[in-house]
Amino acid sequence: MVLLRRPATWTRERFHRWWLDEHVPYVTVLPGLRKYRVSLVTGSTSHPGQEPWDGVAELYFDDRAALDAAWSSPLGQKALAHSQESHSARLSLIAEEHDLSAKLREGGQRSS
Repeated sequence: MVLLRRPATWTRERFHRWWLDEHVPYVTVLPGLRKYRVSLVTGSTSHPGQEPWDGVAELYFDDRAALDAAWSSPLGQKALAHSQESHSARLSLIAEEHDLSAKLREGGQRSS
């Protein structure tokens, strides 16, 4: 998971266009990438008008070795360089996903 902040001189719209139109092609070719999602920030309930991040990317790999191999590959290095030219801050996190969608269908109730 990667959180990015736009350069201070860019509007949110410019940053979003850069990400979707220019950066996505650098990422979709990463070796071993299984799934790629981008969520572009449009507002915040806790920091209205002062959102600390402008977008979040989720990149899915089979395991940590596949992730490390992707970023150390020539394509990964090219994607990182392209990203570093167009953001002011980046936070990268390695997370374990827990899909709780079934709980929604259950109405969030506990079974006894």
